Amino acid sequence: MRFRPASMAPLAICLALACGMTACGTDTSAPTRPASSADAAAPADPGDDTAKLEQALAQFPATPPRTVVAASVPLAEVLTLLDIPVAGVPSTTTQQLPAALDGVPRIGSTMAPDVEKIVDLAPDLVLAAGSSRSAIEAGLAPTGASAVFLDTDSFGDLEFAVRVLGTAFDRKPQADKLLGAMHGHESALAEAGAGSPAPKVLMLIGAADSFMVMNGDTFLGSLIDLSGADNVADSALRATETYSAVNLENIIAAAPDVLLVLRSGDVAEGQAAFDAAVAKNPAWKSLPAYAAGRIHVLDYATFGYTSLGRLDSAVPALTCLLHP
Repeated sequence: MRFRPASMAPLAICLALACGMTACGTDTSAPTRPASSADAAAPADPGDDTAKLEQALAQFPATPPRTVVAASVPLAEVLTLLDIPVAGVPSTTTQQLPAALDGVPRIGSTMAPDVEKIVDLAPDLVLAAGSSRSAIEAGLAPTGASAVFLDTDSFGDLEFAVRVLGTAFDRKPQADKLLGAMHGHESALAEAGAGSPAPKVLMLIGAADSFMVMNGDTFLGSLIDLSGADNVADSALRATETYSAVNLENIIAAAPDVLLVLRSGDVAEGQAAFDAAVAKNPAWKSLPAYAAGRIHVLDYATFGYTSLGRLDSAVPALTCLLHP
């Protein structure tokens, strides 16, 4: 069996799924999404996390920063979409920066920035992901540069980052526009499976010459959660680490209806790697996802890292894969 790569043209995906793929059988015991849109993801009440917002804003200097260096690709993207000038951005080979930042100086990797390059840019503020706090703080300590940290792991993290940065830099109209688009994506994910059984989904990511299970603490995992699908890494495998070793016996017991495979590089390389894993251990063929032809190798540039700009491609593609 050839596993179907997930093309980045949503219409093509839907046509391929409708014409060429066998849908998995309906499991009447599976939890069902309500038929109405009443439970569709609604915009969060800003009052619910006022304290969290105030705490994040307290990191910023009293005077609005004029020169900002972004040590995070997702945050550099958010700054650009909010029309906030960026003086420096990370070097990256696995993530894609907005084209508008092509001529912006590079400061080294997100986890090991070149402090000399940052100092040369004389920023009023360095904006970085919470996951790189220790590395960034250690590197900037001798310089006295001010730094702000925001999480960037999930869809919800991006929403919060837009709110924080829109407020801190007085870009409320731009932030409201972005948040409106994000709320539309939330609703699209929630409503796509309304009234149908929630599919059981397993996510795998390529790691060197093997694969690892991904739990919900990822960008793709957060989209799965918004869709109402059952992420078996969380519900059945009880995976507490973001990435954990594959236990095929437990995966077979979890019986995922859909298997989503990520691997850096192009889709063909990811498919070849998973084909090799199946050839090495044919037990993969016992999964319902295999029998139904619902093993999908995803485009890493669209699903492999947190990206606000990629949602227009990722959301319709994912809804077609989960609800053909």
